[in-house]
This record gives sequence, structure tokens and C-alpha cells, in this order.
Amino acid sequence: MGLSSSGGAKLLPSGTHDPLSEAVDLDLDRKREILARESQLARDDWTVLGLKPGATAEAVKLAYFEASRIFHPDRYYGKNLGSYRARLERIFHRLSEAHEALTEALRRAPPPRTTSPSRQATPGPGGNPPGADARAEERRARLARHPYLSSKARAGALVEEAQRQARSAPEKALHLLDQARALGGGQQKGRAPAVEAEAKQQMASKRSEDEMQSGNAAVREGDAAAAAHAYSRASELDPHRPDAAYEAARWALKAGDRPLAEARVLAQRAVSLRPDHLPSQLVLAEICIRMGMGSVARRHLEAALKLDPRNAEAKALLRQVR
Repeated sequence: MGLSSSGGAKLLPSGTHDPLSEAVDLDLDRKREILARESQLARDDWTVLGLKPGATAEAVKLAYFEASRIFHPDRYYGKNLGSYRARLERIFHRLSEAHEALTEALRRAPPPRTTSPSRQATPGPGGNPPGADARAEERRARLARHPYLSSKARAGALVEEAQRQARSAPEKALHLLDQARALGGGQQKGRAPAVEAEAKQQMASKRSEDEMQSGNAAVREGDAAAAAHAYSRASELDPHRPDAAYEAARWALKAGDRPLAEARVLAQRAVSLRPDHLPSQLVLAEICIRMGMGSVARRHLEAALKLDPRNAEAKALLRQVR
């Protein structure tokens, strides 16, 4: 209604959604940054990339990379973004369009003349005949239009670079693949899906490690529920990591705030990945006992005793199911 509260904050009309107050996993500055860039999407390509008209191809590339670091949706993998997910997707799509359009326009622009007409009309110090500089310039222009320097070839080069970066810098690799996709694929297109899969796996592994560290911190603070949640996220991100599955099952059992069936899936994953890990066998057996699955628990306890015939915990649990 346009009125102001006693504190001076402007009230929104009834039913109006205020995106800045939306409860998502983004801080206020990042929300404002996303909303500001979204408001410019209908403007020209230069403005979309945050550049002034006439910038160089290198400046266009750098601006695109910098913007992608902020607005690429994959940067916020696993976060609650609410309406901001669609905003990021629109922004990144428009950034890719602007980058492709400006890159192609600059590629097609005639090269700058490096010699004056008078220099072309008279022999230079090296004895070049009149018109030699103009012919050299024409050759350079033809070379710039050579098929191997076309957009498809440049896309192939981007895929090759992404392959080199996939392990050490997976986020950068994904940005390079987006560039290649915007250019139309390229001769290396067949490798792109495998490179993308590897980069995403590396990103998931890094995020899994971050969640493991969060779980360790929760354990130090004595928060079993938070530890179980963090370790479970680590296991989801990297299902082939046995320590994440084991810790998630163990702390879910301690916290007691998760369904036993969910804890059992995690414990079973830990045992499948590392059958010779005695603690995993014991946790799975204890979960099965609580679920009334005595015969399954016995099987895992017998496996535990094969690993350590004198293990007191395994013997005590086994007595519960006999």
C-alpha cells in the first residue's frame, strides 16, 4: 500500500513476495547481487557481461569467467535456493548467450590496420614491394577464417582444456564445458560427457570432504544429530566413501532422531564398501537387533567374530539374538 512503518521500512503491497526476505541458503549480499544482475538481462550483451562497448575478446572471456563463478547454478549444488535457482539459471543462460554473441562478433571484425597507405605504397626497410603489407594483412584475415579456428574447433580446444582441469579445478572445467557447448560442441564433442561426469564427481568428492569436516566439528561439540546429518550428506555426495557411510550410521544410531531403516541403509553401504571393517559390522548388527532382524544381525556378528574372535562387544550382542 506504499505506507511506512514506524521504523521507516517500506511495506510491500499485500501478497507481494519480497525475494530479499526469502529463506534460502544465500546471504543478503549474494541475493542483492543476483537480483541486480537479473534486472539487466534485457539489456545489450555488453551490459549483461558488465563491460563497456568495444572491450577486447580477452576482456569478454574474463568477464564471462568471473560472472560464471558467481552465477553458475552448479556453484550452489546441494543448497536450498528457492526462487533463486530459476533466477541463476536465467542469468547463466543469458551470460552464455552474450559471451557467444560478442566472441563471434569480435572474431568476424576486420583486423586493425597496422600500416599506413604511404608505407604500403613504398618499399619498407626490408625491401618489401608496394602492396606487400596489404597482402600479408589479407593472408592473416584468411587464416583467421580457417576452419581449424572456427567456433567448433575452439569448442574442441575448450573441451581439451576442461579435461586437463577436471581433477584439479572441476568448477573451472565445468565453466569451460559450458563455453564449448555455447560454441556448438566441436570435434572433441564425444569426450565432453565423460569430462563433465569426472568434473562433477570431483566436485562431489570435495563437497563430501567438507561435510565430513562439518561432521567432525559437530562431534567435538557433542551434537550427535548434526553429526549424523553432516556424515549422511557426505555419504550421499560420495556413495563410494565407506568412512562417511559408517560415521553416518553410527551417529544416526546415537542421535536416535532418524528412522532405523535409514541408518541400516547407511550401515549396509559401509559394510558393502569395506567388509573387513569390524566397527561397521557391529553397527549394522546393532541396528538390525533394534529392528527385530535377529537372523540378519547374527550373520553380521559372526562376520565380526571372524575378524576378531575375542571381540567382547560382538559376543555381548550375539547373546541378545540367541
